[in-house]
Amino acid sequence: MARRKRGNWKKIGVGLGAGLLVLLAVLVVRALGGDEVPTRREPLGLEIDTERAAQRLSAYIQLDTSTPPGIGRDPRPPHLDMLIADYAEPLGLEAAVYEGRILLLRWRAGTTEGGPIVLLSHADVVPVAEDELERWTHAPFGGVIDDGYVWGRGAIDDKGATIAQLEAIAALQAAGLTPRRDVFLLISPDEEIGGAEGAGAVLARHAHRLEEPWAVLDEGTFVAPDFVAGTTIVPVAVGEKRFVTVEVSVNGEAGHSSMPEPNAAPAVLTTALARLHELELEARFLPATDAFLDRISSRASFGERIALRNRWLFGGAVESMLSQRPASNAMIRDTIALTMLRAGVKDNVVPARAVATLNLRLLPDSDLPAILRAIEGAIDDPRVQLAVTVDNGASPVSPTEGEPWERLAAALATAFDEDALVAPMITPGTMDARYFARRGIPTYRLVPFTLDANERGRVHGIDERVSLENLEQAARVYAHVMRYW
Repeated sequence: MARRKRGNWKKIGVGLGAGLLVLLAVLVVRALGGDEVPTRREPLGLEIDTERAAQRLSAYIQLDTSTPPGIGRDPRPPHLDMLIADYAEPLGLEAAVYEGRILLLRWRAGTTEGGPIVLLSHADVVPVAEDELERWTHAPFGGVIDDGYVWGRGAIDDKGATIAQLEAIAALQAAGLTPRRDVFLLISPDEEIGGAEGAGAVLARHAHRLEEPWAVLDEGTFVAPDFVAGTTIVPVAVGEKRFVTVEVSVNGEAGHSSMPEPNAAPAVLTTALARLHELELEARFLPATDAFLDRISSRASFGERIALRNRWLFGGAVESMLSQRPASNAMIRDTIALTMLRAGVKDNVVPARAVATLNLRLLPDSDLPAILRAIEGAIDDPRVQLAVTVDNGASPVSPTEGEPWERLAAALATAFDEDALVAPMITPGTMDARYFARRGIPTYRLVPFTLDANERGRVHGIDERVSLENLEQAARVYAHVMRYW
């Protein structure tokens, strides 16, 4: 009997050992699986006039287009005539101004292979706070060229992209080359406040001018040299998060600050916000995020590659890893940011009303009512009221299969070094691209500046700047896109 029991345990041990070997084999085979590599085309030997690009970007930055107050229609915004005189006229581009402040440029290919591509950028910039001015190395609207950079608000977001796109056309023409299909450059005036009267207006009232675009490229991501050690990632956003603003308010009784009530509006609100700060929404891996992780895993260490390629088993570890960085955490979660606080008119008066503004960035398939219920549950106080004040709506995700994606990936792979990795992703930002995506047009997002965490932190921040090296690189990349997409 004892001998039979020992035999049974031996069989169980052998079975477990065999199962573990099979599991190990599955993990290793998946980790060593083949990688998708875009077809590279013939690199273009182009001369980019970086000095001219820097000078013209400097002049562009010096035109303060802060929004708010916004770019008006009367008098005519000066950047329109500057871009037309500096680029459209000498390059033979067709130029049209719509609604008094939207600039549309067209470069005809001659013989065309179908519908045009549209490259988006915007002329408006976020304002600079008065109390931040003294912290800038150079004046934010000085357009100073110093130490290999053009400094100023809009250098990265998004005036630098406009100049790079136009320099790409100049370089292609100088080389006697034409685009594969007609190219439209749409320079909108109001992206920073939602784009409804810019890109939105073009599609609502002038869509026929674009002649059924084949595909669209907008801002939305930057080339990342620091996401995977030793690898340059070229992340192309195929979708974007939903922009929602929620007002959180408490109404109470005003009083004298010498006799504060424990239930005063500011006290109730700050307690609610402290509770909300502890709320972490559920992580979700969308197909585009799965594709991104699969692509970057090819450059990870072997241990990391096993985890990334076998998320069915190591999903918790991958989630924990991605959650440690704000940028990668935003790829897998809906996020809630406290952006504004308002209360009080005098230092010795307890105000009757206190208001906080939350900015939500939701993944494309998120359920807004469910998120609002989660916020209410975390706050757990009926005195606190929620109101949605802005909702830009969800945006469709564009395909990572088919000709538009494959040709774009090939153009980008050709423009960059062979070690660079093109990968799809969902961007946490919100931009004009969504207007095109909602019409079923394949829409992608990338500004080809290589920015590490320090440089990315300057976007909408202090000391925004772009290197001359990045201006040259972006012009070269846009040229490959125009030629091969």
